Amino acid sequence: MSVINPRESVPVTIGNVTLYCEKFKASGIKAFSEQNTVSGNEIITNSGKKAVRIILNGRIICDNSMDFLVSVNNLMYSTEKFSIEYKNTVFGQCQVQSFVVDDRNEDFISAVVTLITTEVSTKSGESE
Repeated sequence: MSVINPRESVPVTIGNVTLYCEKFKASGIKAFSEQNTVSGNEIITNSGKKAVRIILNGRIICDNSMDFLVSVNNLMYSTEKFSIEYKNTVFGQCQVQSFVVDDRNEDFISAVVTLITTEVSTKSGESE
């Protein structure tokens, strides 16, 4: 019989507010340019990596939880880039792509934030 360990939320600081992340998802993609030759064969003429998309789903707990809405909205319109850390992985040069805030009149609000980043690394000094 296996033991199920309850997983705790991971605090992630976005701007000046902490999101207690309960679900994390990251995706990357590389785009290829394809051409056909005169004889009908396919060739790849170019390729380029796109930014990594990070989706953080969690709770915001603070005195005025709607402050997060203002903070993340301001980050979205800003050209400022920032870093976040999730489980000893550092995501640098982040920008807010989208967000959803859900207030159910509880002690917290639910939030989903999508970030794009061009830098992904292991926190220095930590073993992989």
